[in-house]
Amino acid sequence: MTRKKFGLALGSGAARGFAHLGVLQALEERGIEIDYISGCSIGALIGALYCSGMSIMEIIDLAVDMEPWDWIDISVPKKGLVQGRKLEQLIKRYTGGKRFDELKKPLTVVATDLCTGERVVLHSGYVYKAVRASVAIPGIIAPLELDGRILADGGLVDPVPVDLVKDMGADYTVGVNLGSWIEDKRMESIYDVIIQSIDILQNEILMLRGIDADLIISPYLKHINPVTFNQVEECIHSGRKAALEVMEDLNSGLVPAEKRGWLHSLGRRKNTSH
Repeated sequence: MTRKKFGLALGSGAARGFAHLGVLQALEERGIEIDYISGCSIGALIGALYCSGMSIMEIIDLAVDMEPWDWIDISVPKKGLVQGRKLEQLIKRYTGGKRFDELKKPLTVVATDLCTGERVVLHSGYVYKAVRASVAIPGIIAPLELDGRILADGGLVDPVPVDLVKDMGADYTVGVNLGSWIEDKRMESIYDVIIQSIDILQNEILMLRGIDADLIISPYLKHINPVTFNQVEECIHSGRKAALEVMEDLNSGLVPAEKRGWLHSLGRRKNTSH
């Protein structure tokens, strides 16, 4: 009896996205195999590193040790405060310069066409180019021109791209929603203004559309500053905790209904035999 194919959609959320590492860590600990991954923004980045063959601990070590100036190249604000060239080279290096068809696990990435507002689904060509486009937070990281389009953060149109893993062949889907933690706070920098604006936009999208997944993992990340990238351990802990809390439901959902019935009847026979 074949098991259900499992698709995992990793949502956007800037620095909160390190929670995805905690989710992946919990799934690995429980021996749950992921068949397909989709992602946008930070979810695309984490998904690409994982699908390229890096271990969870390697990605965690990279996240903890990374300094801002390892990936930030300040530009004269024309299309973004950060040029994104250093970031692109880092993504290329850690994904091994792989193309999508060379990945160890199937991956699909979402970006946004800034000229048309359309969702752009990327699953061919170089992985680092697709991820670089998807992580381009408007106003902060300059958009990327790719195949004649001006592409930016996929979270602007599809914060948790669950339908993509369904299209890839998943029978059971899990969406990791990092949340839009909107609160009354002081806007102390341009980064605060931009991230709060995107949070408001994504909150409206999720309220209107919902997340069409069989299961949603929602780490508690209200205490995480999405622009500082220095709370990696807290994010990982929140992601792992949220995943473990729904692990029973996840295991149950991945088992085909007919097999669940067979296991249940087997358990009853064993109980009555004593």
